[in-house]
Amino acid sequence: MLVAVIDPDVYLKSTRTQNRMIRILVQNLSVALGGGTTIKRIAGHRLQIDSDRTDAAERAARVFGIAAVEHVEAIPFTDVDTLADAIAEHTSPVVDGHTFAVRPRRIGTHDWTSQDLAVAVGSRLVARGNRVDLSHPEITVKVRVVDQTAYLTRSVTPAVGGLPLRTQGRALVLFSGGIDSPVAAYEVARRGVEVDYLHFSFGCGQADHAAGIAHGVWERYGAGSQADLIVVEFEHAAREIPHRVQPRDRQMALKSAMYRTAERIAGDDPGIRALVTGEALGQVSTQTLDNLVALDRVVAIPVLRPLLTFDKTAIRQRAEAIGTYDLSARTREMCDISDGARVATSMRLDHLRGVGEGLEDLIADAVASAKRTRLADWMPGTHYGQDH
Repeated sequence: MLVAVIDPDVYLKSTRTQNRMIRILVQNLSVALGGGTTIKRIAGHRLQIDSDRTDAAERAARVFGIAAVEHVEAIPFTDVDTLADAIAEHTSPVVDGHTFAVRPRRIGTHDWTSQDLAVAVGSRLVARGNRVDLSHPEITVKVRVVDQTAYLTRSVTPAVGGLPLRTQGRALVLFSGGIDSPVAAYEVARRGVEVDYLHFSFGCGQADHAAGIAHGVWERYGAGSQADLIVVEFEHAAREIPHRVQPRDRQMALKSAMYRTAERIAGDDPGIRALVTGEALGQVSTQTLDNLVALDRVVAIPVLRPLLTFDKTAIRQRAEAIGTYDLSARTREMCDISDGARVATSMRLDHLRGVGEGLEDLIADAVASAKRTRLADWMPGTHYGQDH
């Protein structure tokens, strides 16, 4: 039997919010595990999972809102002695030859305490030649007693945690497919936000590569959600901006044009509450504090930056952990149009807005070029849907 442990972030909410989140979490788990699965809420902020899938634990561990997945043995009992006998019998093959500690927890009414059970199980295991070590045990015997059933933990699969997807609205991720943007998409989704992916195509065949990475993130971690990939043609804008903007201003002009394009596309969908980027403070010239503040003010829609305080090493480690790094590392950087000139690192808002006034036609063309594809329907090399 599997028992999914709900993340503390969920059960620390009010009862009403908690119940709503858990209802959505169960829906997401059901999608992740598919047919032949039943999920039941049990005491202690846990979900009992019965599934025909051999990979059920692995799949459940990728559902946001789950802190861990426990493989447990259900042991019915009548009194503390029969329970202690059963636990000792089940755990002895694992404990033999190792130091151990017994860590029981109880829910319900019993005429004995958790400490009574720990002593009873411990004495039986010691009688078999094992040694107790409460400070640094090699084996920890974990058992959770709920009324007249005990759940003995056999193994634990760490899970992604966070808040259930679809509990915090939707956002639009500016998605290059490089190392940063998939991690940003993951991090904001981990906080319950359903995401769509916006890719700016520079005419170099990168769109399909980015689509594959976006599809991978959604397929692995997006159970219960719908996600779209929106591709806009930005090659013309990237080629035209150098003819209209001074060299030191070009990178910020390009970035602000991308923000404004994203804002208009998001504005066509009332469900989208914010933009998400993979920007990190001070990582490149357009990501100084002054420039990020100016970019924020170019658009009215909120901009979320979940990687704001991450350094590059931390971002890479996160990408490796979530399985996006290898593909993302092959993404080519296509956004440098500075031609080697020094890039403005502290652009005033009025100057940035003035530069942007001359780019209105490029933004309009980009918005008009948008193509939308449901990631569930995406296949490598396929056409990117209908006009936005």
